[in-house]
Amino acid sequence: MRRCWPKTSIGTGSNSTGDKISGYHPDKCGGFERKDAWDIRGNDILTSPIQQPDYASCCSQCQATLGCIAFTYSSASQQCSLKTSIGSGRSSTGDRISGYNPNRCNGFEGKDAWDIPGNDILTSPVQQPDYASCCSQCQVTSGCIAFTYSPSSQRCSLKTSMGSGVNSTGDRISGYN
Repeated sequence: MRRCWPKTSIGTGSNSTGDKISGYHPDKCGGFERKDAWDIRGNDILTSPIQQPDYASCCSQCQATLGCIAFTYSSASQQCSLKTSIGSGRSSTGDRISGYNPNRCNGFEGKDAWDIPGNDILTSPVQQPDYASCCSQCQVTSGCIAFTYSPSSQRCSLKTSMGSGVNSTGDRISGYN
């Protein structure tokens, strides 16, 4: 009898002593956003990169490592650098590929359906593609200790304080440290 067990990730993988054959897409990783030609400098979990055969294996290593929410992978050197945050990533001319969890941000507590009215640092919200990017914007903005993000409009409002946050009926997610 032939059996197939679909998987959501490649996990840590292991050698099989039986008649099992595993397959995976080396350029994809569930739950992580992929950014080609993008490098995340600093925020390293380990003192030096680890060797991984492909992007998906690097991502799987990140998923299995406590505190890892992003990584940068080089296909030429097969080096995988695990990260605690996406920080201020930037374009790369090399073969760097970065992956990050768009729903997590190290050092900030997230609260769904919560809005922080007022206390804005900027006169208008900035556009960010996801919660993690909004959080990173807050981390690199002087005086920012909280933010409110709207997934539908991709609007990120940076805040000087939590103030008196309130429940939201809209699609607001707030982060604070």
